[in-house]
Amino acid sequence: MNTTAGRTILSACLCLLAAAYGGHAMAQAGTGQSSGSTSSSALASKLANPVADLISVPVQFNWYRGLGLDGEGQAYDMVFQPVVPIKLNNDWNYIVRPVLTLGVQNNVNGYSGSGAGPVVVETFFSPNTDSNFVWGVGPVLSTPALSGNRWGTAQTGAGLSAVALYSGKPWTAGVLAYQTWNVGGSDVAATANNTYWQPFVAYVTPKAWTFSLNTQSSFNWDSRRAQNPLNFDISKLTRWGDVPVSLQIGARYFLSSVPGGPSGWGIRAGITFLFPK
Repeated sequence: MNTTAGRTILSACLCLLAAAYGGHAMAQAGTGQSSGSTSSSALASKLANPVADLISVPVQFNWYRGLGLDGEGQAYDMVFQPVVPIKLNNDWNYIVRPVLTLGVQNNVNGYSGSGAGPVVVETFFSPNTDSNFVWGVGPVLSTPALSGNRWGTAQTGAGLSAVALYSGKPWTAGVLAYQTWNVGGSDVAATANNTYWQPFVAYVTPKAWTFSLNTQSSFNWDSRRAQNPLNFDISKLTRWGDVPVSLQIGARYFLSSVPGGPSGWGIRAGITFLFPK
C-alpha cells in the first residue's frame, strides 16, 4: 500500500460517513423523529463507557503527518478494537478489548510500505452495578509488532489495566490506563515498558449525538519520552435496519511527540457496530 492507497481509504471512509448520515437524515425528514431515538441515546451513553455491558466492533481510520526525522512523512492506519463483555455471574463482568492496528507509512525516513503493529489485549473485571460510578481492573498483554521493527516494539509486554469513570446522563467522564513491562524479546526498536493513559469526557444529547474529548497518551520508561495526542470527536448513533451503528469524525492534535513521531493536526473517522443484548 502507498500514499494513493491511504488517500483512497480516507476518501472511502469519509464518503461512508456522509452517505450513511445522509440516508439517516432523509429517513427522519420523511417520518419525523425516529421511534428508536430514546434507546439510541441510551446506547450512545453506553458506548461512551469502555466497560459497559455492550458488544461493540469499532473500526477507526487515522491520518498523521510530520513523521520522520525530517518531518516530511505521513501515515494512515485502521484500528480494530472489538469490545466483548463476558458475564461471569450476577455480580461481575469480564471485559475483553483487543486492539489491532494496520497501517501505511509514506516517506517516513525514506520508507514507504504497509504493516501491522502490536496487538494489545486489555481486560477488566468490572462489578455489575447500577451505580453511576464504574470501575474495572485486569491483566493486559501486548505482542511484538506483527510486521517488524518499523511498526513498533519487538518485545512482549504484560501488566495491569484499570478504568474508573462516572456515568450520569448526559455526561460520562473518567480515565482508562494500563502499565506494561517487558517479559521477553529484543529492545532493538523500542521497549514494552510503557504507561498508557486516556482521560476522557463525553456529552450525549437526547438525539444520540456524542461530543467527546480525550487523550491517548503514552510514556516509555526506558527512552523517557511521552506522546500526547488530544482528540475531539463528534459521533451520531443511527440504525442500519435493526443494527445500531455509530458514525464518527474528528480531529487530533499532538501536544507532544517522540522524536520522529507524528506532529501537528491529524484526522480521525470511524464506524462502530453495536450488538446490544
